[in-house]
Amino acid sequence: MKQGDVLDQCTRLLYNLVGIPSVTGDERDICNFVQHELNEIGMNVTLFGHNVVGKFGSGSPSLLLCGHLDTVPPYIPPTIHAGKLFGRGAADDKGGIAAVIDAISKCDKKLISGTLTTAFVVDEEVNSTGIDEIIPRLHADFGVVCEPTNLEIVNGHKGRILLKVESMGKAAHASQPERGKNAIVEMAHVIGKLEDFKLRVHPILGKETLTVSRIKGGIADNVIPDRCVIEVEYRHVPPSDPFKIITSLRTFLPEAEISFIKDPKRFTNPFYLRQHPIINELIGALTDIGAKSNVTTMDACTDASRLNAAGIPSIVFGPGLIEQAHTSDEWVALGQVKEASRIFKRLIDRILLNES
Repeated sequence: MKQGDVLDQCTRLLYNLVGIPSVTGDERDICNFVQHELNEIGMNVTLFGHNVVGKFGSGSPSLLLCGHLDTVPPYIPPTIHAGKLFGRGAADDKGGIAAVIDAISKCDKKLISGTLTTAFVVDEEVNSTGIDEIIPRLHADFGVVCEPTNLEIVNGHKGRILLKVESMGKAAHASQPERGKNAIVEMAHVIGKLEDFKLRVHPILGKETLTVSRIKGGIADNVIPDRCVIEVEYRHVPPSDPFKIITSLRTFLPEAEISFIKDPKRFTNPFYLRQHPIINELIGALTDIGAKSNVTTMDACTDASRLNAAGIPSIVFGPGLIEQAHTSDEWVALGQVKEASRIFKRLIDRILLNES
């Protein structure tokens, strides 16, 4: 962006959002900014911690538009070049937030019949405590979770759990390895066996994945390591759940100690919304503005899983590419953010507008 350039409303909003550092755990400033923006467009705003919930109207039908305020580290300030806005959170998830707020600002609220709710939450990137905190306070007939889907309608994704796998050995002087038992060597055998662990295949969500994402072992170069730990990320599909998976792995690897890295309540479960009017309405909104529609699934996890489990039928939709999320040059196409705003406005009109 050059000095003196004039930004349109949607781009300026996105630029300002990305300009506020909001790595998970540090969402106060962006919470205050979003609260101000929602107040400015006439929504009634309530804060639950640093979660920002905006409402307009009452009764049914009710539509929820949800996104997350936090980003992964490190903070990267915004820049604009060649029709793209670069910076941390540009795609994940501030492009979607900007599109939603911009869309609501352009709605004729005098004609809304029903309830429009926005929920912009914290901690989605780590534990999803934000959405869990506000779910008891939410009600909606339709839900959209904003994430970078390249404007495709996502109606399902895999679940995700994190496991710690530990192998034990016996410490000894490295000059006499026969007097010890090398835990790193033992772990090498464990990792090799994991290649043969049977992964489920779901007809829609695809095949489960198991990834060894971290390894730690040894205390010094002249000591036979007596302990080695790996962390495993497991993306699972129905009917698997965390407890079935850990039981199967313990049976498969009796030589290792296997445990959850955190409380299983913090893991994300898979979801699949096969048919629901929210899918049809979003297809209709895309068609209304002359855009193509495609319904698909994704491998990444979102808060849509928790909303569906709580009885709020929700899909995932938003501008940006998931491949850009968390990268060192994260970006979102500005034209797509503005197109998303048009789609969200049309979705609001289709569900809530009383044109009689």
